[in-house]
Amino acid sequence: MKKILLVLLLLVIISQTTFAHLNNKVDDHAQQAFKNEFAGAANVIWAEAGDFLKVSFTWAGHQAVAYFNSDAELAGCIRGLFFNQLPLAVMRSVDSNFKNAVIVEIMEITNAEGVSYRLVTEYKNKNYKIRLNSFGDILENQKLKK
Repeated sequence: MKKILLVLLLLVIISQTTFAHLNNKVDDHAQQAFKNEFAGAANVIWAEAGDFLKVSFTWAGHQAVAYFNSDAELAGCIRGLFFNQLPLAVMRSVDSNFKNAVIVEIMEITNAEGVSYRLVTEYKNKNYKIRLNSFGDILENQKLKK
């Protein structure tokens, strides 16, 4: 399960420049599964992402990315959030562990392991990538190079 999470995170980072868009050859089952999961999605763009089909889209006012496996099953979803949209436990954890940090990016990751949050912060003139669960527990804290 951790491999799936790592693959999803890696795919999001790399996907902006390396994956070519599909030429209207998206599997019908995957398209139907996407429509069932994300009815009303706009700006839908399909792409191949290794063994997954990647769908970038806007849904409920948020940019999101979903990954479907070869069986047209939703493997995971990532969406951008604002700090005030995080669960209270996550906000409190960030505030107490990284007082006065500048939040650069927030992503909500949903997959078979559950929901987690990845934040990129600037704290004491250093950048960090932090992953927390929905209870506010820090699962990963990685210092990034500037």
